[in-house]
Amino acid sequence: MANLEKLYQNVASQIIQKCHGAIQLKKHGKIIEVYDVKRHFWSKGLAGLIIKDQCKNANLKDWEISHVRTFLIKELQSSK
Repeated sequence: MANLEKLYQNVASQIIQKCHGAIQLKKHGKIIEVYDVKRHFWSKGLAGLIIKDQCKNANLKDWEISHVRTFLIKELQSSK
């Protein structure tokens, strides 16, 4: 189980690096938003697509996306 947690942590770190710091939490850590450079606004849907894409690149299953999302939230909260 510890190996999976490390994998989820690594994928969450990759997501933050991919967003170049343009990622934030809203509404008490429930909604993740990413700044869309093309449209110049904060997008909720774009965050979900980036998370899903990075999980697919790491060969994770669909049900593991929620685990990565919780590690991503923890990582963003600790960086505040």
